[in-house]
Amino acid sequence: MQWLGLAAATLPGLAAVAAVLFTWVTVGQTKEEIRLAEHGQITNRFNVAVQHLGSESLDVRLGGIYALQRIMQDSTRDHPTIVSVLSAYVREHAPDPKGAPTDVSPRPSTDIQVAVSVLAGRNPGPDANALVDLQSSDLRGVRLDQPHLVGADLAYADLRFAVWSHANLSKARLVQASLTSADLADSQLREVNLSGSTLSGTRLMRSDLRRADLTGAELDDARLTGANLTRANLTNANLKGADLAGADLQGANLTDADLTHANLAGANLRGTNQTRTKFTTEEDWSIPVPDATGSSAG
Repeated sequence: MQWLGLAAATLPGLAAVAAVLFTWVTVGQTKEEIRLAEHGQITNRFNVAVQHLGSESLDVRLGGIYALQRIMQDSTRDHPTIVSVLSAYVREHAPDPKGAPTDVSPRPSTDIQVAVSVLAGRNPGPDANALVDLQSSDLRGVRLDQPHLVGADLAYADLRFAVWSHANLSKARLVQASLTSADLADSQLREVNLSGSTLSGTRLMRSDLRRADLTGAELDDARLTGANLTRANLTNANLKGADLAGADLQGANLTDADLTHANLAGANLRGTNQTRTKFTTEEDWSIPVPDATGSSAG
C-alpha cells in the first residue's frame, strides 16, 4: 500500500515532466519549420529580385535592386551573394567608357547610382569577407554619402567627377583608376593602392593617405591641403602644381617625384626620401632642398 501510495503521488509529477518534454519537442519542431519557411521565402524573394534585374523597364530593375537590399537586411548569410550579384550588375551595365570625353561631367544612370549606393551604404559587419568588385566600371559622376568600401576592387574604374567625400576606402584597390576632378575630401584612404592612377585636380583635402601606394600616379593640380601622407609611396608621382599646404609627408618616398610649382607651405617633409625629386627653387616656395645624399634639409 505504501508503494502504491508513493506511485500515486509521483504520477502527477511524471505527467508534468512528460508534458514539458512534449512541449519542448513541439516548440523545437515549430521553430525549425518556421526557419525553413523563412529560408524558402527569402530564396523566392531572391530569385524574383534577380529576375527583375534583367528587365528592360528601369522601374522594375530598381525594384529588384531595392529588394536585394532588403534581403541583405533580413538575411545575414545572403550578404556575400547579394554583394557579388550587385557588383556584377554594375560591371555589366556600366562598363569602362573607353574614349569618353574627359572634360564633361556626366550623369550616371539611375539604376547604376542606386546599385552602387546600396553596395556602399550596407552594413559591412555581417559580410566582412564579401568583395565589392567594381573594377573597369563606369562610375563617372556617381554621388555617394559617406560610402563604406573598405578593400573594394576599383582597379581601372572611371571615377571622374565622382563625389565620394567622407568615404572609407582603406586598403581599396584603385590601380590605374581615373579620378580626375573627383571629390574625396575628408576620406579614409589608408593603405589604398592608387598606383598608376590619374588624380588630376582631385579634391583630397584633409584625407588620410597614410602608407598609400601612389607610385606613378598623376596628381597634378590635386588639392591635398592638410592631407596625411605619412609613409606614402610617391615614387615617380607627378605632383606638378599640387596644393600640399599643411600636408604631412613625414617618411614619404618621393624618389623621382615631380613637385615643381607645388605649394608646400607648412608641409612636413621630415624623413622623406627625396632622391632625384624635382622641386621649384627654394626662393620661390621656401621648401627644404635635398642635399647631395638625397635627404631633406628640414
